[in-house]
Amino acid sequence: MRVLTFASLLLCSLCFIAKGDAQSPEVAERPVWAMEFIEVQPGKTALALGYLDDHWMRIRQEAKRQGVVLSYHRVSEVLLAALGSSAGDPNSIVLLTEYKNLSAFSGREVVFASILRHLPSATPGLVPLRPEELYKTVETRVFMEQPANPDTAQFKLITEK
Repeated sequence: MRVLTFASLLLCSLCFIAKGDAQSPEVAERPVWAMEFIEVQPGKTALALGYLDDHWMRIRQEAKRQGVVLSYHRVSEVLLAALGSSAGDPNSIVLLTEYKNLSAFSGREVVFASILRHLPSATPGLVPLRPEELYKTVETRVFMEQPANPDTAQFKLITEK
């Protein structure tokens, strides 16, 4: 629940940053955002971050260079502690990817597989582990900008799993 609250705040902040145009682009040409909520296995945060750096981040960096991905972020939930209470989950991570359009989002797996085949193998010094050993995906949501009028931007949930 805390991850969803944090992700909602992050998404709202994107609404303030997004620029509305006088003419809204066709649905097929609007950016698409994918939010993946993952929960890291206890005690494996450093390994999970190393895996994400070596795989998730490198693939998106190359996809951004190719123009398929516009931006990507890996956001960890902050553990806030006050007298007698604490909030946040240090094992929660949100992976946020902004795709150029719906077509780029739909073809992402083919692009990512091609990038993975051409990237050098794993970074030296990292323990080779599978993602299932490090974290599990709790939820994935996909959003598309849905302008209410030319001066504002809103988001429409496309899929959820």
